[in-house]
Amino acid sequence: MIVKKKNQFRIAIIAVIFFIGFSWYSKASLERAVLIPYAKEGTAQNFSVQAGQNIKIVSANLEKAGLIKSASTLSRYAKKIKADTKIKVGEYSFSPSMTPKSILSALVAGDREEVWITIPEGWRIDQIASYLEKEGLVKARDFENIAKVKNFSDYPFLYGLSGNATLEGYLFPDTYRIFADADISDIIKVMLDNFGNKVTTDMIDKAGRIGLTLHEFVTLASIVDKESAHSADTDKIASVYYNRLNQKMPLQSDATITYITRRPDARPTFDETREKSPYNTYLNSGLPPGPVGNPGLAALSATLNPAETNYLFFVSRDGRAYFATTYEEHLLNINKYLGG
Repeated sequence: MIVKKKNQFRIAIIAVIFFIGFSWYSKASLERAVLIPYAKEGTAQNFSVQAGQNIKIVSANLEKAGLIKSASTLSRYAKKIKADTKIKVGEYSFSPSMTPKSILSALVAGDREEVWITIPEGWRIDQIASYLEKEGLVKARDFENIAKVKNFSDYPFLYGLSGNATLEGYLFPDTYRIFADADISDIIKVMLDNFGNKVTTDMIDKAGRIGLTLHEFVTLASIVDKESAHSADTDKIASVYYNRLNQKMPLQSDATITYITRRPDARPTFDETREKSPYNTYLNSGLPPGPVGNPGLAALSATLNPAETNYLFFVSRDGRAYFATTYEEHLLNINKYLGG
């Protein structure tokens, strides 16, 4: 009898664990699904929500119009976040490249004024904040205060990061169409959604095979992005940093110094390269603690697919990069292209 009760107890425990695991998996799958757009590109089209239409009808119409992949997925997600009764009648403009989550947000917000914003590749969070403030959309200080991991911890790609860490590296550079009166959190979510869409599981898996965590991958890509902002040799620049990492050499990236000094258009001085900071890759080996900007797709791709070289040094001038395998060759390039 005692054995039978123990078996029943074990079965009950296993059932509870299975139920919790299945519930978590279902929730995570649903949240991932609404971050995947119908297409990577697409022309905006008008979409109308009529009085009396519920979330099922609206979702079905969106699927029929080729704006979302699954009406049932959007409908279930809307009910889960209690947005199914909040969609508003009105005329909208949606593109297949928008995520279902973004479309639902627009339907809940209603017919409002929209504006276009463009975030260049490599910009830091403070640069994004200043730009949005100049556009009259946010207060820069408020944007920087909100752009922390702890405020967006439901994004799977942020798991494991410190809650007080900034979102540097994860605000994907792109052109966005947002509501003129959008909350700061909503603006950030659009960029995070885009990161989740553009940085695929295949890319993350490949980074893992190279030996990089997602955060390390984004960090290295941000350095590559900054160093190759005006160069077509991005994959070769990526190879330089891999070669230095493999040989346990400091990266000596100027981009990490300008991240400290906030002087992006100036060559670091000798004193600046001696400044004590975990981001100083002249003094510290390995990668810095986090990204030094928000890298674009080109830098992310080059970081995953570096050229095969023996280069350990490079200098850049006028959109060209000049590489060297030895320090002596590097000094010659400095004298030739940078004037000593």
